[in-house]
Amino acid sequence: MKTWIQAAAASALFAVAAFAHADTAADAKALLSEAQAAIASKGINAAAEEFNAGGKWKRGKAYVVLVKFEGGTLLAHADNPKLAGKAMIEAKDASGKAFVQETIQNVKTTGESLVEYRWANPTTKKIDNGRLMARRVPGQDAYVAVGFWE
Repeated sequence: MKTWIQAAAASALFAVAAFAHADTAADAKALLSEAQAAIASKGINAAAEEFNAGGKWKRGKAYVVLVKFEGGTLLAHADNPKLAGKAMIEAKDASGKAFVQETIQNVKTTGESLVEYRWANPTTKKIDNGRLMARRVPGQDAYVAVGFWE
């Protein structure tokens, strides 16, 4: 009986760990959909102000960004609002990848993007493998995205 209970407990622990890992991309996608809804209901400028305030737009290892195509200018950054207004078109990750340019190109072409990049993990503050899931803002030359780490 003791062995069975230990096996069940171990299985439950591994199942929780597996779901926690799998939920990160799903959570990022949900946060991205919420950000899109905020832009649609409030307008891009009011939504940008709200995103810059952080709050619900920053969740653990995920946060919302809003970027204009021209210059890759950040309109909002829920994890680091001091970056709002900065042109990021030339930004490169730790491995030299021009991830903002790649995201803009993908979003212009297909309306969405998923780019892997090496950037500071918001939880550990260390360079780590992250992803940027982005969608075009309808009627705007801009994208809204969620940066997240699994």
